[in-house]
Amino acid sequence: MKGLIKYLLIFITVFCSIFFTYQSKPALFDAIDNEIESFLLKYKNKNHTNSKNIVIIDIDDKSINQTTQWPWKRDIFAKLIDELQTNQIKAIGIDIVFSQEDRSSPSTVLKTLNIDIKKQLPNYDKIFANSIKNSSKPVVLGYHFLNTKFDLQNVQKPYIPAMYIKSKNSDINLIKAKDINLNIPIIQNSSYSSGFLNIINNKQVLKKAPLLVEYKNEIYPSLALEIIRVVKQNKKVLLRKNKDLYNEIKLKDLDIKVDEQASLKLSYYNKNCFVKIKAIDILNKNYDKTILKDKIVLLGSSASGIVDLNTTITNEKLSSTVIHATIIENILNGDFLIDANWQENFISATIFIIFVSLFLTLFLNSLFITSFVCLILTFFIAFVICYFFYFQGIIISISYIILALISSYICSTAIIFTKNRKELITLKKKFAAKVSNDVMGDILKDDNNHYLRTKQKDITIFFSDIVGFSKITNQILDPEKLTKYLNEYMNPMTKIIMKNKGTVDKFIGDSIMAYWNAPSSTNNHQDLALCSALEQLKVLKKLNKIYEKKSLPKIDIRIGINSGKAYVGEMGADDRNDYTAIGSEVNKASILEQACKIYKTSCIISQSVKIALKKDYTLRFLDTICIDNNVKSSFNIYEVFKEGKPSIEEQKEIQLFEEALKFYYKKEFVKALDIFKSLQNKDNKLNSNSIEFHINRCTKCLEGYSFSPVTIINKKLISK
Repeated sequence: MKGLIKYLLIFITVFCSIFFTYQSKPALFDAIDNEIESFLLKYKNKNHTNSKNIVIIDIDDKSINQTTQWPWKRDIFAKLIDELQTNQIKAIGIDIVFSQEDRSSPSTVLKTLNIDIKKQLPNYDKIFANSIKNSSKPVVLGYHFLNTKFDLQNVQKPYIPAMYIKSKNSDINLIKAKDINLNIPIIQNSSYSSGFLNIINNKQVLKKAPLLVEYKNEIYPSLALEIIRVVKQNKKVLLRKNKDLYNEIKLKDLDIKVDEQASLKLSYYNKNCFVKIKAIDILNKNYDKTILKDKIVLLGSSASGIVDLNTTITNEKLSSTVIHATIIENILNGDFLIDANWQENFISATIFIIFVSLFLTLFLNSLFITSFVCLILTFFIAFVICYFFYFQGIIISISYIILALISSYICSTAIIFTKNRKELITLKKKFAAKVSNDVMGDILKDDNNHYLRTKQKDITIFFSDIVGFSKITNQILDPEKLTKYLNEYMNPMTKIIMKNKGTVDKFIGDSIMAYWNAPSSTNNHQDLALCSALEQLKVLKKLNKIYEKKSLPKIDIRIGINSGKAYVGEMGADDRNDYTAIGSEVNKASILEQACKIYKTSCIISQSVKIALKKDYTLRFLDTICIDNNVKSSFNIYEVFKEGKPSIEEQKEIQLFEEALKFYYKKEFVKALDIFKSLQNKDNKLNSNSIEFHINRCTKCLEGYSFSPVTIINKKLISK
């Protein structure tokens, strides 16, 4: 529980950090959003390769070089207008401000030189103004609003032959201009209408452009918006909030979605979208008139040293003329992009869902599941973002969502890694002294804790105990010496078990409990357990020689081995548990070890172990026993002497011993007793201590005690 609260606090801290970062809106995340928006835009308008609405007349370097130097004489502009209006075009928009008189006009030159002649000389400004005024197609001029007050004298307001009205429900806060830079009056007054050319860009990339500006308490349109109004022949334009609570400009059948400053979010097209005709080709009448049919014509310049390039969100640098063309194309095609008014709530909710989802995966403690959930969230968020962008034209800032996804995933994986690391350390500590390195490796590779789950499994259980350990403790009174003495015995015994793929379960005083085939499965586990027992007895003989040299007591041990189904797994309390084995078969192995006292032997195995052995051993049938009067569950037990087949003499002894037991079970006690006594008096190759138990049993039966083919093993008998 404490760990869970700690992990929750980590998640809450990271969540709050991202939330406050979102509120501060650092420039880095704007840059990321721009890159994402640029990527989405490339696919949004990739099929929009040729505009059906606009043609750009480009005053490029070639056009300037083949005429006169820049600025052009106004009579050249007049010729352009005269030629253009002969085509079936909808309107002409001019992306140039003529704020000063044409000083190259003959009349202006003579006036400058104070020369007075009676003949009236050409005035290029007047010629240009007449061309605009007499054009059969409406000409919309451009001008600039200024952000600084210059107190210019006799500055008039531009005339707009329409009304731009702001409705009461609109909360649009228009950009306010402080001054204006118009065309010279003769040209300004000759046009059908005009619109401002300002493309306000307060950031490194141009993402939006204003469609309306307030000047001296009146609303004025941009060049692009005014051209559309002129083409639509609409006299009344309304600023309002629509039913979805988005700001829009209502212009006849067009609902133009804008932000709170009446700016249009630009949806850029590829660079070849707009057809461009060189101005010199128009002047030389060297162009295809069908290209201009039913088009809006924009006149501007891309000549070096003249053009003002704008860096766009698609990383392209576009002239202001192309920007105006993009605005017109967006509006006429309905290619609107808007910032959702519910965006902040959506981002906050999405970040919250991400953190909660990935936090909940901690309960499963699986890196795979955490990664899978993160992947699902990524695909879902990408789908939602793309749906809104491509089908609703709504832009959602995804950079903070990406940050939340990455941060929460890192947190989750770090926590899972830390938890697994701690569990691994705990597991290593728990099994380091229990199993061999190979078994440990198998357990550590088990991602699903398959080995550690409690289950019923066929295992071989081993118990060993030092004979007369209480007497030894009375002989070695120094605790340190006793500990060292015991460890010198325990170390090799434990290593033998682990070497033979066994699991050392626990040390109970001077006793050792071990088992095979758990936690990892092992073939021939009965053989491995018995081999371990016999090897321990061999090593113990060598160890006793060392003890003898040190004048320390010798050690004799009893070993009991049983095989059967038992429950193995993690058991205990929440804060203190252990991997162990329990069940009746475990108890049976413990009783077999204790039964060695009765039969005065070193190693006893059960019938289940004997049946499963694959190797050859020198052993003999010892008795049939039951535990605590449970005669129905009686089983045979065997005394084991060594690995390998018995010698001829040993085989004869085994046959005689087992023949005597057969006579006993047939109640031929005299015959049985004679054989047992003959074996006892003989110089035996095998242990003869166990014979004494059978001699006593036969003698009692001859004395009139009741016969029992099964020896009942209980605590009373063991404790003798």
